[in-house]
Amino acid sequence: MDGRACRRLGIGSKTAGSASGGVPPLGYRVQDHKLVIVDGEAELVRAIFRRYTELGSVRLLKAEFDAQGRNSKSWTSVAGRVIGAKPFSRGALYLMLRNRTYRGEIVHKGQSHPSEHPPIIDPLLWDAVQIRLAGNTAERNAGTRSHQPSLLAGMLFDADGNRMTPTHAVKKDTRYHYYVSRPLITQDQRESATALRIPAEEIEHLVTSRVRQWLLDPGGIYQATRLADRQLSAGSSRAPGKSARAGPSCPEHDSVPF
Repeated sequence: MDGRACRRLGIGSKTAGSASGGVPPLGYRVQDHKLVIVDGEAELVRAIFRRYTELGSVRLLKAEFDAQGRNSKSWTSVAGRVIGAKPFSRGALYLMLRNRTYRGEIVHKGQSHPSEHPPIIDPLLWDAVQIRLAGNTAERNAGTRSHQPSLLAGMLFDADGNRMTPTHAVKKDTRYHYYVSRPLITQDQRESATALRIPAEEIEHLVTSRVRQWLLDPGGIYQATRLADRQLSAGSSRAPGKSARAGPSCPEHDSVPF
């Protein structure tokens, strides 16, 4: 957008792709009063957009970046104090995913316009992210997510003791829920000998069925509580929560197709 068009729209020079103060978004710096790309930061921005399209959840995206030690932009104030360089908040990630600056645009009075600064995100990736954001917003507004809680969140572990995280995938407009070993998310690994990706409906049905049977058996409850008392008395060194691993200790485990 040239200066004449900017004046016609009433857009100041700062919003037309140049900068006269403040901190530029992650991925940019100010040079000669204009926004220019910082390559290292731009790669981080692209990673945020790409991983969101794969995970479909800002919560999971934040968890992954926290585990990898990826932090927000840092800058030095006039007083010489370093600001930023902290873990991304969920709110900051939402704002980034909707920031049209990354498309090389500006927003003025609710309308977006082409700007002078170069884009970081290509149109295809931008559109894919916006579609996922809109779909998740529609689900929250309709309350559909509340009908499908992750019943075993925080209670499942794989054979190596890695916590299994609730996630989902969409295939042909159908949402499929899973519990996934954390390394498959945080380390961007493919399937391995120990990592698991379990259909949520099947494992939740298996666990709730076993709990229901247990509650209907007073003798089983008594034996379980006695066993727990003996373990506590012996000072068991087992880590809290890892007794709920999704592993071979469950007799019906082999019947669940993982």
